[in-house]
Amino acid sequence: MGRGLAALAAVAIVLSGHAQQAPPSWSTYGNRPERHNFASTGPAPPLARWRVHLDGGILTQPLVVRDGGTTFVYVGTTRGSVYALDETGRIRWRVELESIDHDCPQLPRYGVTGTPVVDPQTHALYAADAVGRLHALDLATGAERPGWPVTLYDDFRSELVWGALLRVGGAVYIPTASYCDIPPMQGKLIRVSLAGRAVQAWTVVPARLGGGGGIWAWGGVSYSTKRGSIYAATGNAFARNEAAGYGEHLVELTPALRVRSANHPPSVAPQGDIDFGGAPMLVSARGCGELVVAPSKNGRLYAWRSAALRRGTAWTFDLRRLKPTYALVTELAYAPPLRSIFVATGTRLVRLSLTRNCKPRLQWTVRIPRWAYNGSPTVAGGLVWFGLTKTKRLLAVDARTGRVRATVALNGAALAAPAAASGRLYVGTMTGWLYGFSRR
Repeated sequence: MGRGLAALAAVAIVLSGHAQQAPPSWSTYGNRPERHNFASTGPAPPLARWRVHLDGGILTQPLVVRDGGTTFVYVGTTRGSVYALDETGRIRWRVELESIDHDCPQLPRYGVTGTPVVDPQTHALYAADAVGRLHALDLATGAERPGWPVTLYDDFRSELVWGALLRVGGAVYIPTASYCDIPPMQGKLIRVSLAGRAVQAWTVVPARLGGGGGIWAWGGVSYSTKRGSIYAATGNAFARNEAAGYGEHLVELTPALRVRSANHPPSVAPQGDIDFGGAPMLVSARGCGELVVAPSKNGRLYAWRSAALRRGTAWTFDLRRLKPTYALVTELAYAPPLRSIFVATGTRLVRLSLTRNCKPRLQWTVRIPRWAYNGSPTVAGGLVWFGLTKTKRLLAVDARTGRVRATVALNGAALAAPAAASGRLYVGTMTGWLYGFSRR
């Protein structure tokens, strides 16, 4: 594990020294620990592009580091590789981590499925592989740091990291779920100290209550700097009551993994695999305080006040009237200048704005002609970017008006939300293509 497969010396002169390292441009899923999927700048049509074919499908969101005047892009694949490329698409290094075959047909192979995270203090990229190990890779060379990898769990045939990793302070948090939601498995949020590499875990649904409760969302878990809390939206327990333990809950935890508060909305049915289909997103708007917003497979968005989960939801918005038809499985995006939440259903791209009384108002919808589990949206440079699965296209929609500005053909479905930095956009596909877009 951690074998460098390219000439690394040339990169070291570009990404050199901890003291000279510039702040990352998109270092974590969603560009912030609140998981906004928002950047103030991005490309505008007409677009120039490059593309490069990697060794496996891309479920992870690209991460972007600006260093020494050059942009570097990091991405993981389902074959277990982690790549570093420059802004022209040139591969600077590749490291091969562990991957496995599995009877679960959700993916042809399982490798790096959860989006890694960059830590500027340790100048490292942290990534979880398919056999339950957390790696610390040097940003410049891809070399494994001494003392790493760290074992997260032992039963890697039943447990998998689907969701994005989160860095808070001096620790990385790793959410786990399973293959095809098959028991035995207990979903966890695992904390690894970066200094001492100590591992501790919070279990969503203990075995005595049936187990289960995976954290499935591609966005993983989110963090509120205002509360100093981590928020997790959990899956179903393996019990008659699927809300057993903390299954199908929104849960607030301290950085030490102590539960501060939790809520299971009554309209999230305790049977029938109706849990949360995306990560919680922290939203702050003038006059509203801080809200936690999460999508449910039942077609509704739920919002709680971050400091008052036990009181129940502040509001819900039923997207079923827009005919999403099937389970709502997506990550959200939030544009602070517009006070607006963007969500992609199977049949619509939707903009909801927050009114003065902090309730959601439907601003516009863009119809998607053929139903599918589509990609998650990112707002960059005033445009909403997301992938259409059936037609294998990247769509750019004006965030204010809902007018389609561009459609771009892709070699495969883009499920992960794009990343944007320095006026460029990066997106990966399930067929292993990584694209970089800029203004022509």
